Amino acid sequence: MAKVTGPLMSMDARGKFGNTLVYSGWKGRPTVRQLVTPTNPMSTNQEAARNIVRTCGAAQHFANLCALHGGGRSVTDKAAIMAVTPSGQAWNGTLVKGMTGAGAITYEAAQAAWALLTGGEKTAWDNAAAALVPAIPAVAQMAAGGIPSTPLTGGNVFYIYTYGLYSLGITTIPTATPPSYI
Repeated sequence: MAKVTGPLMSMDARGKFGNTLVYSGWKGRPTVRQLVTPTNPMSTNQEAARNIVRTCGAAQHFANLCALHGGGRSVTDKAAIMAVTPSGQAWNGTLVKGMTGAGAITYEAAQAAWALLTGGEKTAWDNAAAALVPAIPAVAQMAAGGIPSTPLTGGNVFYIYTYGLYSLGITTIPTATPPSYI
């Protein structure tokens, strides 16, 4: 993105010009960029990626606001994630990387492990997610074409989150019993 001074012979310019450029501001600086018309394919792969982003967002919200210590650790999950985050990087990016993995391999592995749990074990995870402060809610999911699909339960999101912490080396691999938070 180019920084500009006095665009279009004025002190400030906003909006598109000639259907090719867009003038705007970024962090208080005037900028200009190429006009791009976004598309929204709503393909199966695009919706799958968006579903992963929704799930990671719910996990980030929980980790950011939770003051409880989980899995027998003496620090919060956010502090534990920050401790393994490379210098100069954001903790939430590290969490997303831990939850998704390259090509969503970690996310898919967590979902495969979740599918192997029995109904009672899944209920235990759902109850544990609801008892957390803040609670981890169900996360809406979409199918190809933007059609609403079955949402992930709070327990499923909690399981994926815990699997992400495991992939970062913060906790052990999740089992049928959810970790306790105090």
